[in-house]
Amino acid sequence: MMSCARAEAQVRCPVDARANDLATRFVITGGDIEMPIGAFLLIRKGNQLGAIRLVAISPTSTEWLGQATYESYFQVGGARSPLAANTAHHIGELELRQSKGPGRGIYIYKPGPYRAQIGEWLFGFDGPSKMVMTNHSVMKGDYSDHGFEFAPTSACSLSELNAQEKGLKWFRYDRNASVVLPLADLPK
Repeated sequence: MMSCARAEAQVRCPVDARANDLATRFVITGGDIEMPIGAFLLIRKGNQLGAIRLVAISPTSTEWLGQATYESYFQVGGARSPLAANTAHHIGELELRQSKGPGRGIYIYKPGPYRAQIGEWLFGFDGPSKMVMTNHSVMKGDYSDHGFEFAPTSACSLSELNAQEKGLKWFRYDRNASVVLPLADLPK
């Protein structure tokens, strides 16, 4: 019965119109997480818990540039549920445009909003659906593990999320990671 519920995850989430199979899986590679539309990604650090999901991507492709709408939830204090009374909710827009500035190095910058707010955390995006697994400035070359853990889920609504689910696979920042996680194989 559990495997049937997991197989339905793709049907319950909003339709992801991208032509390839990124619509049906999370991909963790090189310190980034490529996310499908609709499915939640849990993030934890200490007694803080966050969740984010993409609501829309435009254009619906795998390009580096484009726009995305996301929603996030953030909870502090050890209650491991995004439904807790002290949970903060945020809806935001990302716009990934061509980098600007003279030459290379510290004078290059990304125009437009390219960071998602999850409570007090800000996570950069390298593309409309590709989130960096660190909250520190990648523009300063600070690619490293800052204590965050990430768990992709098949949950498409907040009420389905369970941060205590035994089947969750938690990942930390790893520049050498290469993991494909189909939605059908993920717990809520």
